Amino acid sequence: LGDLVNIRTGKLDANAAVEGGQYPFFTCSRDVFAIDTYAFDCEAILLAGNNAVGDFNVKHYSGKFNAYQRTYVITVNEKQRVLYRFLYFQMLKSLKKFKAQSVGAGTKFLKLGMIKDLEIALPSLDEQRRIVSTMDAVREETERLEAIYQQKLAALESLKKSLLHQAFTGKL
Repeated sequence: LGDLVNIRTGKLDANAAVEGGQYPFFTCSRDVFAIDTYAFDCEAILLAGNNAVGDFNVKHYSGKFNAYQRTYVITVNEKQRVLYRFLYFQMLKSLKKFKAQSVGAGTKFLKLGMIKDLEIALPSLDEQRRIVSTMDAVREETERLEAIYQQKLAALESLKKSLLHQAFTGKL
């Protein structure tokens, strides 16, 4: 991977986030926060560089943003060889490996060399586009099913409360 990309980190503390900020602020959290200043204006893959239990995450973003000092900002040098979205899916696939390789006792973290040394599949750009299209479709369908599942859980919870209320008021 190190031959295909440039890897930097943000410079800010995680507590630099502000309520209602103008730009996304990427930390090692799964949540995206906000900030009023940006240090990056590019397309990038953002990899959380530390986590208490090694549960790292990865995001794909394009535009102005800022990043926490332990968030890796990965930009593609070899655009004629790798698509950002394809790299994103390759990084997602590698999260389990990163967790196994992470070091540290209290907080698990990733070293730069672990990321640079990562070996990824590198099919042709046409094949990468096909894979990305398939993966995006699967992700979209998964999100749709997740939304339906959450709606059904909410409906079941509401039904449960209603039945309990009826039972306790003698109306059941």
